[in-house]
Amino acid sequence: MESPASRMSRLLSGFILCLLAVTSIAVVDGRFTDFSEFGVFSVVCAISVLASILLVSLAAGRGKEHGRWPTDSMISREAEDAMISRLEKERDEASMQGLSSKWARMEMEHLESKHSEE
Repeated sequence: MESPASRMSRLLSGFILCLLAVTSIAVVDGRFTDFSEFGVFSVVCAISVLASILLVSLAAGRGKEHGRWPTDSMISREAEDAMISRLEKERDEASMQGLSSKWARMEMEHLESKHSEE
């Protein structure tokens, strides 16, 4: 199974190629003749540059350990199997079995403090 980062890389690659194709067709067709004017062309270029930066940052962090790259908080590079086992372990550590007794203990302490003040 692959990581969310590799799926995102494929998605960004396709998105950038589509933006490049649409932009090149519009330039060849003559729709974008004045490049100095801010408009749709500038917005499309800005979006493609941002997508390219994200794609390059995902590719640059490919060999690094998970959690040590800036994009790991947004898009995990961890393999899906490793992610599932880590999340199951975290769920077991934060077990919900003792939650009701902890809640009752907290409520009892609150009531005791409230009634002792009166």
